[in-house]
Amino acid sequence: MNRLPITIDKIVPQSQVSTDQVDRVYIEWFEINKRRLTRNTLSGKTILMQLEQGQEWHHGDALYHNGQLQAIVTVKPTLAIRFNPSDLVQLADFGYFVGNRHLPIFQVDQLESLHLPYDGRLYEQIAAKYGASVQLEEAVLLSENQIRQQLKNSRKHEN
Repeated sequence: MNRLPITIDKIVPQSQVSTDQVDRVYIEWFEINKRRLTRNTLSGKTILMQLEQGQEWHHGDALYHNGQLQAIVTVKPTLAIRFNPSDLVQLADFGYFVGNRHLPIFQVDQLESLHLPYDGRLYEQIAAKYGASVQLEEAVLLSENQIRQQLKNSRKHEN
């Protein structure tokens, strides 16, 4: 039987919803800006998710159809490169080194560490250059932790 997906008509940020015992829909970190997604929830419901122009998906967004909560958006963990700089000079050198790769950089632990999405060649290069300061780990890469996004937000608050 071919069933049509449930169309989501309302998105509520996580802070306004209790998420206990709620169905989940998983997205990848790089899909947060996709305006239209069709996904299956953990329970098997197919849902159609659509965003307004300039919006993005957030970990914990509640998805509603006709006033009923259908699922909570969950950003999947992914393999990431973690960089733990020994000092500010090493941090600046790392930023310069990876800057031309155009990969997003994510803040971890109040800028004590950084995450980058895994890239095999880049990992080999920075592991050779920075040694023990670099590790691979599973991480949830959230847009609110992206350095570029944080800079945009701080500039908005300055004006």
